[in-house]
Amino acid sequence: MRESKTNFESFESIILAIIMSVFILFSIYFFTILLFIVPVPFIIYGIKSDLKSGLLSLLASLLTVGIILEPTMSLLLLLIYGPFTGLNIYLIQKRYSALKVVAYSATLLFLSSMILYGIMNMRGLDIITQLKENFSQSLVLQMDLLEEAGLTTHELLIQRDTLRSTFETVLMIIPAISIISMSIWSYINYSLTRLGLNKIGISIITLPRFYRFRLPDNFAIGTLVMVLTAFIIRWMNIPYADSVYLNIIVLIGAILFVQGLAVIEHFLLIRIKAKRIIKVLAYIIIFMSPRFFFGISILGTLDLIFDLRKIRRAK
Repeated sequence: MRESKTNFESFESIILAIIMSVFILFSIYFFTILLFIVPVPFIIYGIKSDLKSGLLSLLASLLTVGIILEPTMSLLLLLIYGPFTGLNIYLIQKRYSALKVVAYSATLLFLSSMILYGIMNMRGLDIITQLKENFSQSLVLQMDLLEEAGLTTHELLIQRDTLRSTFETVLMIIPAISIISMSIWSYINYSLTRLGLNKIGISIITLPRFYRFRLPDNFAIGTLVMVLTAFIIRWMNIPYADSVYLNIIVLIGAILFVQGLAVIEHFLLIRIKAKRIIKVLAYIIIFMSPRFFFGISILGTLDLIFDLRKIRRAK
């Protein structure tokens, strides 16, 4: 009986590896964004069976992709997917809270991406340099179009300086953008994993309803310490101080923005019991109008200090 079960699990692992190999190849050639959800089936299988089985199936799938394409591609994907899949399986099996799983996974993804960036640099592929070259080409094209539109030389110079300043700022906050992106990636993978596990009768700790999202009570103190530290580093003219300071501000702003959205969600869902169409329209307006971002971050800050939703009191 035990041998029969082992054979069935091996068969499952092989089938999963074959299906996911095809899926990865399809994603690479036709729909790259699907690569972001590749770990989900392996996490589900690893939780259903065990950590070793999930990772071996992932390895077999990536080896197949490497044979068909090139080994380097397989190794790069393994560097990202392997630790992420293993950590998710371990944390979920150990019944860690959903927020901890998402946070730890996002941190690991960021570290893996930094290692990947280092490897690519050693191979002579500098992503930052490539971005700068692409921007220079795009800038020349935009200047030509604006000149054809009849702008004066002075107006063209203003537009050029504005575009360059914006691009340089974006380059400076790439670490913050990466952390935010990894957090979203981790959240999506956890949500899909939970849905998949529910389908096969395995329940895991769910993420709290978004309108109940709340930062830890000590977040305000931690934020103050980080900002003061970054300010001191900047004041001492330590190399890359401006970049560190800016990235910290962007990250804190993004986190407070999420809390501000939770306050809005609470108001729409609990206070006025708005219909779904009203909620959708509200979020479309918010995300289509960047001018709201700062105000919503302030709303998140006020909720952090004054507990506008009375969540702490309820607990």
